[in-house]
Amino acid sequence: GAGGRALGGRGAPKAGRGAAGFSLDDGPKMGPLTPIDYSAEELAAVAPTEPAPAPASAATVPAAGPSAEELKQMILSIPTKRAELFAAPVQWDVALAHGIIGEKIKPFISKKMVEYLGEDEPSLVDFIVGKLEGKTGAEVIESEMAKVLDEDAQVFTIKLWRMLLFEILRVKGTLAG
Repeated sequence: GAGGRALGGRGAPKAGRGAAGFSLDDGPKMGPLTPIDYSAEELAAVAPTEPAPAPASAATVPAAGPSAEELKQMILSIPTKRAELFAAPVQWDVALAHGIIGEKIKPFISKKMVEYLGEDEPSLVDFIVGKLEGKTGAEVIESEMAKVLDEDAQVFTIKLWRMLLFEILRVKGTLAG
C-alpha cells in the first residue's frame, strides 16, 4: 500500500497557482456569522402539534393556543438587539411552572451544542439548563458560554433568550385563550 502517504508522490500541496489559476492552499472562506431570525412558521413547526380549531367553532370553543398571527405578533414583540433582549424581564415563574426549560429549551440547547461543537454535550446542556432553572441572567450565561463557544457565545445566548421569552409568551397566550 501507500503506507499512509498521499498517492502521486507529492507531499503537502505547495503554495502557488494551479492550472485554473486558483491558489492551492486556500481553505474555504466564510463570512461572519449572523443570527437567525426564525419566522412564525419555523417556530410553530417546533411547537407541540395541537389541532387547530375550525373557524366556525372558534367563537364557542376556546382556542387550543395562540393562532399563527398571534404567534407572529409574539415573535415581533421580542427584542432582537442584545442590550434590549437581555434587559427584558423574564417571567421565571411561568417558565418553571409550565416546564418550558425542560420541554422546549433543553432540546433547543442540545441541538445548538451539536451545531456548534459537532457532538452532543449532555453535561454542558445540563449546566445551561441548571443556570436557567436558577434564574441566571443572560449576561452571566453568555460569559459562561464564551469559555466553550468563544465568539459564538453571544449569538447562541441571543437565540436562547429569544426562544425562552417566546415560549413564555406562547404559554401565557395558551392560558389566556
